[in-house]
Amino acid sequence: MFRPLLVTALTAALMIASACASPIHASDAPATKAQGAALLHQSEAMSFGVFYYPEQWPREQWQRDLNSIAKLGFNFTHMAEFSWTYLEPEEGRFDFSWLDHAIDLADKAGLRVILGTPSAAPPSWMGEHYPEVYRVDEHGQRHEHGIRAEVSLSDAKYQAFVTRLVTAMAQHYGHDRRVWGWQVDNEPGSFADYSDSARSAFRRWLQKRYGSIDAMNAAWGGSFWSSRYTSFDQVLIPNATLAAEDKLSPHALLDLARFQADTTASFLDAQAAIIKKYAEPAQWVTTNYTNVSTATDPRRSHGLDFNTFTLYPVAGTNVLGGDSYAIGKPANLMEAAAYYRPITGTFGVMELQPGQVNWGGINPQPMPGAVGMWMWHAFASGASLLSTYRYRHPLRGSEMYHEGIVGTDGTTLSRTGREFVDTLHEIQSLEGKLDAKAKLPAKLAARYTGYLWSHDVFWDLEIQPQTTEWNSWSYRNGYTLAVKSTGAPMDFIAEGDDFSRYPFLIAPAYQMVSDALVQKWRRYVEQGGHLILTSRSGQKNALGHFHEGPWAAPILDLIGADVEGFDMLPPSAKAQASVAGQTHDWHRWADILAPRAGTEVLATYADHYYAGKAAATTRRLGKGTVTMIGVSTDDGELEREVVRSVYQRAGVAIEDLPKGVFIDWRGGYYFMVNYNPQPFGPALPAASTIVHGKAPLAPAQVLVWKEPSA
Repeated sequence: MFRPLLVTALTAALMIASACASPIHASDAPATKAQGAALLHQSEAMSFGVFYYPEQWPREQWQRDLNSIAKLGFNFTHMAEFSWTYLEPEEGRFDFSWLDHAIDLADKAGLRVILGTPSAAPPSWMGEHYPEVYRVDEHGQRHEHGIRAEVSLSDAKYQAFVTRLVTAMAQHYGHDRRVWGWQVDNEPGSFADYSDSARSAFRRWLQKRYGSIDAMNAAWGGSFWSSRYTSFDQVLIPNATLAAEDKLSPHALLDLARFQADTTASFLDAQAAIIKKYAEPAQWVTTNYTNVSTATDPRRSHGLDFNTFTLYPVAGTNVLGGDSYAIGKPANLMEAAAYYRPITGTFGVMELQPGQVNWGGINPQPMPGAVGMWMWHAFASGASLLSTYRYRHPLRGSEMYHEGIVGTDGTTLSRTGREFVDTLHEIQSLEGKLDAKAKLPAKLAARYTGYLWSHDVFWDLEIQPQTTEWNSWSYRNGYTLAVKSTGAPMDFIAEGDDFSRYPFLIAPAYQMVSDALVQKWRRYVEQGGHLILTSRSGQKNALGHFHEGPWAAPILDLIGADVEGFDMLPPSAKAQASVAGQTHDWHRWADILAPRAGTEVLATYADHYYAGKAAATTRRLGKGTVTMIGVSTDDGELEREVVRSVYQRAGVAIEDLPKGVFIDWRGGYYFMVNYNPQPFGPALPAASTIVHGKAPLAPAQVLVWKEPSA
């Protein structure tokens, strides 16, 4: 059913020349601030590592384990991010002797060491003497010792303890050549905090942001329901559990999300600053976010050298049906790489699922090949390091069912551990063949797409979804999968980035827009860019308020259409929209569009009182185009077809890849991975050389090939 769009070499060349005739420059990937290998001081294109917890195992087994890690082919190991109780067993008394010994054994085995700061796991003495360091949840319950990440990042006492510990660690290991780099904290920023410390910090944050209480009242809509304040000291942390009948101010909730993200960023930056004060310049600092986190915003942090993330694709969800539950969520790694890569130009996967996990609703085994495919996908996406969590299968504790590289005997490779090690060597065998000077092929550069992303917009959508059918995360997944179906490289970018580097720019459900952003979009299009906007775009200003004027007023002249209204329907209702003679069910959202002169209708609604009205439109503006997709269909197929048509109308050759099949390129080689439960047969250019895998591409497998020079 799916096959790549076939074009002759001459036709492809003409299409590419046409697409690149404008001032848009996309002959290369966007410029980066640092190259991964140089920043990390590594000889390999991607380093491989594994988490090891010496404090959890008998000391007489450490040398055996670390030697085995090295013999398996790993480049580094990761220690200490949960070991505060051993590093500071009593308040103010530090003990680094055990960690010194473990690091020495790792070094003798030929392993580099990443040290984690254990700020997410404080020792019991802290909770005993200073219970205020723990966070308070939305029910007013203060949390306590016994689980990780239960602390209040706003608490001054806790901050002081973290500062003292990180200072001691940095002074001790900052000049230690065996320590390769640092990870501050662990999966930061997951939980809300309603403690007194957080409330005071929130008030200070608001005063700094707004300057006066009148300005805050104006932003929060204080004239509504008599919700205005006369002093910042009166402000409480918005708590939805206390809203019995009505909803809290969406503007207050948006500021709470911003405050929490800023608090996390400041917390990470403070640790990074301490380490850099005492450490050698060769030691770098990162943290490990959770995929594209919705609670934290990595762009708010300015002290880290680069970012890494955790990746656990198989945890019981079945996105594509069939056996896809055992292959993994198709969008997770693809989106995370596209998000973190452009921030500094370097990124890594700090925790990759090594096998079966313990924390999902259902915890199946990954399909044979899946773990290896994830590794190849990370490598193809440009990751500079990849680490798996963890080496040994735990024998006790809350992660007893979390698989490791070796099983419960501590020495025998698990099935997926063997797969990880085999893939590690396969990738290492290709690394030396990469051409670091190779330029992105013209056919890929012509498709390069920027995905405009804002945490503020995401938070605002989630605060006021308006329908239980709306899910901002899955909505985003639908559009990233549509873009990737064309075979386009893709970067998540921010409003301040250079749009002109991308021939195509998509901004799904970009609800909050400023006049400056709309003008930037217009200049981008007039100069030859192709902009795609979607349902819910342009409804609010940058404060999250509606515009005083027509619905979505700022973007109407840009899209060349009016928005007559919007609708959403219960699942029991029948609703369809049509494109290219095909009908598609929808219930989630529908912007009803009225095209102006010169605007073309691409899709229409098939029923209800707006039958025949436009569901998607496009128009030319200067040298480029603006496409508006007003409907959100149940399966996303209408949106996929319209997105693909934007590239085709621009004269750009594209692929026709099914959901979960992705193409990447690195160092002169093409990579294709298959998260889809069905095999896929790619049509490779004549004289292509397959260097790994085989076609057709089976589920959970990878294909690597080199194409002849143009």
